Amino acid sequence: MANKFTVKIDSSSFMKVIDDISKKVDSINLDALMEMGDTLLNLSSKEVPHDTGALQATGVVERGSDEVIVGYHTPYAARLHEHPEYKFKKGRKGKFLEDPLKQNLTKWLQVYADQLGALI
Repeated sequence: MANKFTVKIDSSSFMKVIDDISKKVDSINLDALMEMGDTLLNLSSKEVPHDTGALQATGVVERGSDEVIVGYHTPYAARLHEHPEYKFKKGRKGKFLEDPLKQNLTKWLQVYADQLGALI
């Protein structure tokens, strides 16, 4: 009869570590998104059309379960955003959310990298 050699590997502790890391990454994702959202709102507030200040005053960053929403909440916000050809005063312009988002992609990546770096 041949000798038999077996090894039993218990992966439960390994899986617990993986689960803990996954939860931390999820938390870091939301933290990074909130930081990005706050920064985007700040940047866009310098570009959002400003006549009476009513539009600018409605700017918000809202945290969802796995997303962050940045926006302005007036009936006319989307119309003003989508018409960069409109002539606004004081250097304000349309695309007041889209442009700062696109122009700062490197910054967003750095925010996320910094948040993940805290995990390591």
